[in-house]
Amino acid sequence: MSWNPFTKVHFYSALPLSNPAGSSEKWRLPRNGAVTSRLKRAMCRFMIILASVTVLTAGFSLVTIRHSTSRAIAKATAVAEKPRWEGFTLLEGYYSGLGRLVRGGRREYPPMGITGAAGSQETLKEVKSVVFNPYPDFGSKEYKSTWQGAHEECSYGVDLSGKKRGRPEVRTFEGIPEGMGIGDFRGGGANGSALGMPAAVFGSHSLLGLKDDLCFDRYGRYGTYGYGYSKENGGLGVAEYDGGITDGDETGWGRGSMPVKAIDWRGIDWGELQRECVEKNKDRFSTSDQGDLDPEGVLAESVHSSNRRSGRSDGKKPHARAAILLRTWAGYEYKPSDMASIRSLISELSLNSGGEFTVYLLVHVKDNELPIWASKKLYEKTLRESVPEEFWGIAELWNESMMGAIYNNLKDNTFRGNRLHGVYRSSFFPVQEFAYRHPEFDFVWNWEMDVRYIGHFYELFSGMDAWAAKQPRKHLWERNERYYIPSIHGNWANFSSAVAAKSPEPIWGPVPVEGVKIFPADPEPPFLTPEEDTESTWGVGEPADLISLNPIFDPEDATWFLSGDSTGYGFPIEDTSPKGPPRRTAIIAVARLSRKLLMRMHAENALHGHAMCSEMWPPSVALQHGLKAVFAPHPLFVDRAWPLKYLERTFNGGPKGSTGGRGSVFGKGEHNFQGTSWYYNAQFASTLWKRWVGVEVDGAGGEKFESVQGRMCLRSMLLHPIKGMEV
Repeated sequence: MSWNPFTKVHFYSALPLSNPAGSSEKWRLPRNGAVTSRLKRAMCRFMIILASVTVLTAGFSLVTIRHSTSRAIAKATAVAEKPRWEGFTLLEGYYSGLGRLVRGGRREYPPMGITGAAGSQETLKEVKSVVFNPYPDFGSKEYKSTWQGAHEECSYGVDLSGKKRGRPEVRTFEGIPEGMGIGDFRGGGANGSALGMPAAVFGSHSLLGLKDDLCFDRYGRYGTYGYGYSKENGGLGVAEYDGGITDGDETGWGRGSMPVKAIDWRGIDWGELQRECVEKNKDRFSTSDQGDLDPEGVLAESVHSSNRRSGRSDGKKPHARAAILLRTWAGYEYKPSDMASIRSLISELSLNSGGEFTVYLLVHVKDNELPIWASKKLYEKTLRESVPEEFWGIAELWNESMMGAIYNNLKDNTFRGNRLHGVYRSSFFPVQEFAYRHPEFDFVWNWEMDVRYIGHFYELFSGMDAWAAKQPRKHLWERNERYYIPSIHGNWANFSSAVAAKSPEPIWGPVPVEGVKIFPADPEPPFLTPEEDTESTWGVGEPADLISLNPIFDPEDATWFLSGDSTGYGFPIEDTSPKGPPRRTAIIAVARLSRKLLMRMHAENALHGHAMCSEMWPPSVALQHGLKAVFAPHPLFVDRAWPLKYLERTFNGGPKGSTGGRGSVFGKGEHNFQGTSWYYNAQFASTLWKRWVGVEVDGAGGEKFESVQGRMCLRSMLLHPIKGMEV
């Protein structure tokens, strides 16, 4: 028997059972045989250990190599998947202060391109603010000969001491801060070449009649609404000046002096003041027709009251009125930033205009079991617990239970986990219901609490209104679904011509949809075909039924995940093509809607059982009923130097250079909006706002920056979303 050191198992060799003759010494073990056996066993053990260590070392090396390879592959994949825009150069020209105010000159971005060369630059030695007044001369002969009634100035009431409150003022600076030298944006001095402040890459100031040669700092914009002085003096108690407000010389530096018109806002009742203002100016407006409350008659076929009442013998026109609905909810925490923004909306749009606008808080009560409509006492209690006292008179409550009762003709369903009657899918239900109860308004603005506007609201709203009314209907839907990029497209006429060339068969009148009733009052084209409208006259002078602040695109074949959310049209709620009837989408839902459009939306929901998700609903009803919808190309900014051709291909990446359909930026491509100033996920909006109000972001800005550069001063711009900000 011999020993196998590797298996430790005995096996038998073919040895003879007895010693053959003459061989006895051959098979006899030597005297040191035991020692030799022990040595052999030790060597075997050593070989076993050595082999085991070798195997383990090799295995560990393989695992290490595998992990290293995996990390390298993952890193390479991450680099490959990183959005291209994140690699573009960050723009620093926004972050400059009043100490570098100039007039004219070049800009950091976008390149001047086909829009013209930069003019000469003039350095402004005196930094002085002026009161910004975008209102027409209400007392001029021209104004009085055009508009009916006389404009009466509205009061801001008296403060707690009995002193009459003054009219708030927004101050601005003529000129734009020159950008900092390269490397200066951490708070250093003027080293290197200066960069001109970037201009809007999408949309245009001048197109909408907005001034782009002046800028707003935070105290000039919001100081008069309580920003910068204490609560004891009637302010908001944030960002207070050292030493208080004075009327001395302006320095434009840090927390230096500035002649802000400080007002004691304690005890103000905005509801009462707005009602008094409208009463004083009632002769300027048309009288509402109570017959509009008939849903089967005038309601669904109503026209603008400004058009109904325009036939005066003296030829003067009544002013249209608009409601602004600020969407909020019970439990919302009103920060100083919110208070200043709401006060500015009411002051600039309502009281200073003589009642052309009225601002409301549309408050969502999320508790559906709370019977707010069954008890006036409970309603008032809930209201007072939900909003600050100064806004009690402008707040209206609603909940989903009430909307479900009103729109009970809709077959309830669930889409991507959300119920049809919920606010996420049907946020316009309470807007429609508001318009039903308030026939005195020709238009309603759906506005959000996290929108901020650096600029004057009246200039923005009146500018968009006037521009939208001038737009002809011919190729309007096609222009609506594209971003206007001046540095690529040139002027608006060139852009319009290019769109028309790509759209030989434009949408003309209502788009037929099975089951959708065309009302007798729905607009009909005055020409049988668009070719017959050779001068593009149809629609010019017609108020827009929908003003959107983003492109109005076709969601069919886009990757936008709510494209299939339509109810009552005979299309299944699923992600197969076609996902729904002819329709359009506008993201975000901030928009102006005419009463005519709202009542058609109301009728489609309540009477005909049709519905779509919130972003699709207004533009789709406008499309199907032939109403005038307009995308207003307001100035929109980016945080990086995008190559312009790539930017155009990205944002107008759909068929024929549109924003919809296959290749749309809306859907999987929405990450591209993170570096913009206006979208639901626009991170740049928050960064720009924080820096503008003096907050340090990622080691830049703040007190150190302002001690050298002065306060940031920006052109007028809409920012969204701005959340959780005290100031």
